[in-house]
Amino acid sequence: MGKVRRGGKRRSQAIGSRATAGLEQGMNDQTPQPEQVLPVIQKLSSPDATERAWAAACISNLVMAGPSVRKLLLSKGTVPLLLERLSDSQYEVLEESMGALRNLVSVDPEVAKEYFKRDIITSFSTLLPKISQTIDLVLQNAPLTDEADQDRRRTIWDLAENFIYVIWSVCEASDKYIKAVNRLNIIAFLISFLSSADQCPTHVVIAAGQCLTTLTDNNKDIYIEFQNHPEYVKMLFDILKKFQDPSMILVRVLACAILSNIREVVLATETWEEGQDGSSELNKILLPILSASLNFDIQEAAEKSIAAVKSGNVSKHEDTGDIAPRPKQATSKEEVYIQKVEENLSTLQLALELLADICIQDESEEDGWEDADEDMGDDEEEPEITEDNIDELLKDSENLSEKTSNAVDDQIIRNNPILGAFITEISPQLIRLATLTPLSFPQEPIVPAVTDALILTHQRALECFNNYLLALAELPSKFWFKEHKSDACQAWRWLFNLANTVGATQPSQARDELIEIIVGCLWSLGRGLGQDIPLEISDITSLFGAYHATSSESMRVKIVGCLGPIAMRQNAIEANKEIGNFFMEVLKNVTSRQTTPAVAVETLNCIFDVYSDCAFDYDLPVFIQGNYLLQLKVLVPTIRIMTKGIDRRKNFDLRSRSDEALMNLVAFNKYKANEKRQ
Repeated sequence: MGKVRRGGKRRSQAIGSRATAGLEQGMNDQTPQPEQVLPVIQKLSSPDATERAWAAACISNLVMAGPSVRKLLLSKGTVPLLLERLSDSQYEVLEESMGALRNLVSVDPEVAKEYFKRDIITSFSTLLPKISQTIDLVLQNAPLTDEADQDRRRTIWDLAENFIYVIWSVCEASDKYIKAVNRLNIIAFLISFLSSADQCPTHVVIAAGQCLTTLTDNNKDIYIEFQNHPEYVKMLFDILKKFQDPSMILVRVLACAILSNIREVVLATETWEEGQDGSSELNKILLPILSASLNFDIQEAAEKSIAAVKSGNVSKHEDTGDIAPRPKQATSKEEVYIQKVEENLSTLQLALELLADICIQDESEEDGWEDADEDMGDDEEEPEITEDNIDELLKDSENLSEKTSNAVDDQIIRNNPILGAFITEISPQLIRLATLTPLSFPQEPIVPAVTDALILTHQRALECFNNYLLALAELPSKFWFKEHKSDACQAWRWLFNLANTVGATQPSQARDELIEIIVGCLWSLGRGLGQDIPLEISDITSLFGAYHATSSESMRVKIVGCLGPIAMRQNAIEANKEIGNFFMEVLKNVTSRQTTPAVAVETLNCIFDVYSDCAFDYDLPVFIQGNYLLQLKVLVPTIRIMTKGIDRRKNFDLRSRSDEALMNLVAFNKYKANEKRQ
């Protein structure tokens, strides 16, 4: 159920070129008109290099002027013209064109696909060695050869950052693009910035780290680079130890992300002491850095960001209301502060993703697909499950389970320093970072970029909290829920109150996504709390209402899962009856397809758990007297048809779970029919 894995793909803000003067007077304060834009595009092909550079610099600004202007620019062939300028004989034209390409893709990520289709990779293969050569000269402090050399060195860091950012954007657009980028020898280029992090501008090192994080995420083709260059891994570990300055915290977190992505290589190349588990030892190294990076006060940041805007010293774009996205560098301390807030929130988000992954690293990444081919015969070849053959089929299933199960040593788990850090240090931080701020869901836009970053931070904190709770709930002893019952009960009420607060805000996709994550946390928490769930009368009604209000399959699965532990409480027969009747209604809607297979499977699994023992005080008044058994027997053909309708090749996991649910339904019906009451 509901564990969250995420890749580390994040976007930085657009930046502009170093020189942008020359737009028609008055264009800064209003949306440019077509008659103003078209001459700019035409000058990209001017025989005068100064005009070409000026045009590229203007386009860096124009892409920020709103969707209508960007649409015009794209329709007039601006992208191929800018790509041509990457091979311009004049360095300034090349530099300004790269800045324009970066700004364009930063506000319209889809344009990265056009970059790739128009063969930006070939242009980059030519540019990369030239950029590397200039950077080497700067780092070596080599004597200047001429004025052109001086100009190249003076602006090389801006060019390098824009180059990296565009590569990063192309990589994020499609996995198949990553394969082409791999052939650029890009890893050595990016690693060079991290290796010289104390000599390069921090913003360029961060760009390289972000790009490398994306490139190493589930990209085994890249792993060989690190296997062949163990010094890369050593350098990443050195970054964790070397840079203690707060300004370098994102660089350290990015190093953690890269090491986590190439974990297989790290575990194979590093030397661990006898008896040590390499993965655990790596986590012990990463955890203190990630934990320390959470120490950012988002409540104070939100309040100060609001004050910054109210001061009148923060410029806004007329079209979007957003903070003017630099070409001009920030001109006030308030703008600098808001930019810093965005950077800190970006650091938080990445650290939270990595912490969430640490919670689930004991699970195999395999989904069974590789071993599934031999089991993908036609459904007609499979024996139909009936009450006559169910015992034999279940016996085969149990034998398989026995081979794959592992005993859990409770004492070893309790003494695990990683778990200890999550319990004492990290979980309180997660609750703090998930708590809404005055800027999280404002009634009117104030600082949209900060609001978006705050909501994403809340989401990442709750996803990490969910994985943490679920890891604890899956321990056989569930010791944390017993020994920290008060904390667990407070978390339940806090989550429900948070869901109600978020639900009261204006409808949006971000709101709905956040509520779904909260329900996932409640599901995990309910599994651990069991009989101790501090239920209020309105909780069940709220969950029913949320189920009917959403069309999201994943949200409905989580709601059903959350209701399961609530229904299992003793001395709450009426609550069980409400939920039981709800479950039966959900299953009846399978025929009309109002209930999807994933929701049906989760509902069946809940029923199997909730009514597994006739000794439960609600079994007789609800299951027996409610005639649930007959209803479930009638449902068997419907569930069988539903299961056979799931394409095993397209949805292997869902088909497997549905097959299992069907088998368990037949077995459950037989068991309940013969169950003896004491």
